Amino acid sequence: MVEKRFRFFVWLYMALFFIAVILIVLNVLPLRLTEIHALFFIVSGFFAVIFLILQYGKGLGSAITILIFAVSTSIEWMQTSLTSAGQTGNVTTDFGLVINGIPVAFGFIWLVLVVGTHVISREITLKIKIDWIRGGIYAIIAATMVMVFEMLIEPVAMQVKQSAMDSTTLTIIQMTDVANWWTLGLILHLMIYFMLSLTDQWGKLHFPTLKSELVLVYWIVLSFFLVLGYFMGLWSIILITLVGNILFTVCYYLSLENDMKKKTVA
Repeated sequence: MVEKRFRFFVWLYMALFFIAVILIVLNVLPLRLTEIHALFFIVSGFFAVIFLILQYGKGLGSAITILIFAVSTSIEWMQTSLTSAGQTGNVTTDFGLVINGIPVAFGFIWLVLVVGTHVISREITLKIKIDWIRGGIYAIIAATMVMVFEMLIEPVAMQVKQSAMDSTTLTIIQMTDVANWWTLGLILHLMIYFMLSLTDQWGKLHFPTLKSELVLVYWIVLSFFLVLGYFMGLWSIILITLVGNILFTVCYYLSLENDMKKKTVA
């Protein structure tokens, strides 16, 4: 029953995504992020939170949620404070609820980003027997996915923030930011790995059939940014983001197929 409800709302969410894309094409919705877009991302974040609680229980799921939200928004705030030189007001005027100059929607985007990459990289590395190798490869894959996602989010966010942007490719400063996001992704996923390992929850999912639904939510959010990037002419960044995410997502589904074959043989 829980699985059916979760799937129903995920597919409903995907239908709303297609409607939003049509409205963007028809110029009904603007390219710059507004409160409507913020609501879209907040809903996606709730899917990630519900997924964590369903899979790992209220206590552990809530702890991971708070960890992701608190760390990511704190880093966003520090980055904005350093780069905006006190002009954070331009960042927040019409992108929903704002706390200390940072839109709350940013935290929900990070929830989907981290939980989605967690599910994909966990499945890819699940069969590795040596614990420290498994954890290291898991964190590196997830952090790399975070990085290529951020390559797309960063220039889109800069235009949303009305920051100066002279080209549609990443500048040295932006590349430095992306490297920082890779480091943040690595740290967050290592912390998640240790939390799940210490509580003996790494190999366990209460509702394993919902993994692919969460991956779908991840791709819906990614596709939303791809659409915005397309209309902004971010061709090279779109290519890098697509190649990276397609590669790891294919590996995820191949891992699922191998697991199903082994169960069938057994």
